[in-house]
Amino acid sequence: MVEFIDQLITSLGPLGLLVLGVAAALEYIVPPFPGDTITLLGGVYAVRGTQPWPLVFLVVTAGSVLGAAINYWVGHWLAKRFDAHPGKSYFGITHARLEQVQARMRRNGPWLLLANRFLPGIRGLIFVAAGAAQMPRFNAMLLGTLSAMAHTGLVLALGAAVGGNLERLAALVTRYQYAVVGLVVVGVVGVLVRMLARKRAPAPEP
Repeated sequence: MVEFIDQLITSLGPLGLLVLGVAAALEYIVPPFPGDTITLLGGVYAVRGTQPWPLVFLVVTAGSVLGAAINYWVGHWLAKRFDAHPGKSYFGITHARLEQVQARMRRNGPWLLLANRFLPGIRGLIFVAAGAAQMPRFNAMLLGTLSAMAHTGLVLALGAAVGGNLERLAALVTRYQYAVVGLVVVGVVGVLVRMLARKRAPAPEP
């Protein structure tokens, strides 16, 4: 998989940079898309001298911000539909569920937006929730940009650390994805345990 992507991007020459940016955007719109793998390749290209570091960093960051902006717009659109038709459901989401999401985003939204780029699989949903909660667009995108810059810098550095060796890159990608998925699973389990504990807690006596 890594070798195929490498050959594809290399064959495109300067247009390979466009692939890096589009991949970063698609990670938000289509969560299963292996955008992190392609971004790691950007670090390899920088080591090889195929693409300059600053340009790779800029393109990948811009792609991430674009994907986040699209998801924010989807969430904003969803909130407007519920305002106009509160009795309907969209994509299986009811108005009551939307209100729960909005309440959580108002409490924890800034921290989630700041960490979103490091949360594969749910990073796009965070911006959908931010748009649905009608968080200020400028604030949401600013936090998203900071998160994208931090993540892109880290991933490019990891790509550079393998020194252009694709076998080491493939192993690094696997470890990176397992580690992040593991952290997400631990977080989800923690939230579920907390919710169950609250439900089982005895109601306060009047």
